[in-house]
Amino acid sequence: LSEAKGMDISMKKAKKWFAAALVLCMVLHLPGCGTGGGDGGESKKDEPASEKKTIGCVLLTREHVFWNMMEKAIQKEADANGYEVIFSDGQQDSDTQFSQVQDFITQKVDAIILSPASSSGSAAAIDMADEAGIPVFTLNCTSDGEPVCHVGTNEILGGKLAGEYAAELLGGAGNTAIITYEEIEPCVQRAQGFEEALKAYPDMKVLTTGNYAGDAAKAANVTQDFITQYPELDLIFAVGDPAAVGALNTIKAAGSDIRIIGYDGNPEGIEAIKSDTDGKVWIADVAQDPDGQGKAVIEAVKKHFEGEEVDKTVLIDPYIIDADYIKENNL
Repeated sequence: LSEAKGMDISMKKAKKWFAAALVLCMVLHLPGCGTGGGDGGESKKDEPASEKKTIGCVLLTREHVFWNMMEKAIQKEADANGYEVIFSDGQQDSDTQFSQVQDFITQKVDAIILSPASSSGSAAAIDMADEAGIPVFTLNCTSDGEPVCHVGTNEILGGKLAGEYAAELLGGAGNTAIITYEEIEPCVQRAQGFEEALKAYPDMKVLTTGNYAGDAAKAANVTQDFITQYPELDLIFAVGDPAAVGALNTIKAAGSDIRIIGYDGNPEGIEAIKSDTDGKVWIADVAQDPDGQGKAVIEAVKKHFEGEEVDKTVLIDPYIIDADYIKENNL
């Protein structure tokens, strides 16, 4: 009897030790302690969490509304995909941008988005990143280097839209001038498209061009030179809204009836066109799509990360904003 009691006590102790061991296994997730299931009773080891991808983004500038809108669009799409983005202000300067690309390489980012300050001065930065194994995607502004993908606006089409609008506005006969930005290839393409469109109208002429180098104050001075040298001038095509702002100020101060077609679709352009006074000068604007470009460049980066084929060029079509468009779309 005493021997049976001893065995009973031992069995009870064994059960307690087994229960304690089972709980410990469950807490520690030890292998071989599963309770069955599709894996044959063996628990799977926890897989390491994937690292968050980081993208370095060198903007052309952070001083213009268009680029502020572009930055927000990039950030929104990056957030949606779980990417971290580090932004830098390129200050419209190639040397500054080269240093910023160097910094991103040092930080070992996973990709770089670059909006070159000079189409002919950015290849070295792209080559440097490529040698470090970091893919580069150019945005809005083209490069003579070899990025994985370029995302931008169909600039030739945008210039043609402006030229067609100018010809219609002036009844197929008139004198125009172009405020361009010679250092930026997309701006050169806008001017090119404008002139190509006017070739279909023998009585539409481009009398002169002037470079504003991205500075509204310079655009104001260029416009003053236009007014002084060409009193017969009817219309100015400004390849960027900052240029149109400078031209508007000069034309108003001179009391001139020269009209303006801008390019970007920035809020200041829309407000000017809507204005009872400024709208008589700033007639229309070729609108880019910063939201569309920001989304498209992150989509291209994502495809590259996931090993998918990436288009070398993604161009988004612009469109004309004028008083009718503003009214129809309640802008």
